[in-house]
Amino acid sequence: MKRFCSGLALVGLCAMIMCAHADMLSAPVVVGIADMCMATNSVSVQTTYAAAFARAGNTPLVLPAETNRAVVARMLASVDVLLLCGGEDVDPSRYKTKPSPRLEEVNLRRDAWEFLLLDEAVKLRMPVIGICRGCQLINVYFGGTLWQDLPSERPGEVVHRGKDACHDVRIVADSRLARSLGLNSSRVNTIHHQAVRDLAPGFRAVAFAADGVVEAIESDALPVVGVQFHPEKLFILKDRDEFRLLFADPLKWARP
Repeated sequence: MKRFCSGLALVGLCAMIMCAHADMLSAPVVVGIADMCMATNSVSVQTTYAAAFARAGNTPLVLPAETNRAVVARMLASVDVLLLCGGEDVDPSRYKTKPSPRLEEVNLRRDAWEFLLLDEAVKLRMPVIGICRGCQLINVYFGGTLWQDLPSERPGEVVHRGKDACHDVRIVADSRLARSLGLNSSRVNTIHHQAVRDLAPGFRAVAFAADGVVEAIESDALPVVGVQFHPEKLFILKDRDEFRLLFADPLKWARP
């Protein structure tokens, strides 16, 4: 009887461990969304970024802009993934280039904040996702350059910015983006006049517009990815449910 009870206890313990493991696997991912620095006296993030992760079952957490490295490291320690959002042009001095006459608004405070975030995220080998400007900033941070203005520097047949503009993208079959979406092509929105020019060392381009403009990048070794288009808007505003997969499992998207 004693041996039987011990067996029951062992079975019960195993069941508890299995349940706990299942809970861990299904626990929401905490996504740190970097403050977009749209005002000096408030924290700002566009709703669609947070809504995309929340509706896909994860937990968005806005990270306020900070200059203290120790505070930044502590904030990142509380999240699983870092998201860098869209926004202004990246300051061309960050990639050692003179400003183009077509350069638009830059945000030096935001550039510094997001570079500091990337410093600490790389130390932690934290998954990082960049959308639009976020993709461009990742490329610059790791040593790449940008087209400062596509229409004047790299004109082509594809319209990359305009009211309700959209175009097709080709996705490289063995990329993390293709793996996450289950697609080798898609029609996407387009709201940018800058784009990746020289790709950062250690990265590869994994999606392209018809004119060859880079639409997504991935690090070969680090859990760092970026897309030029806005999947959060496609998911939240256009009911494109295939893009939900990126926000439901951002770890799968980001990790090599």
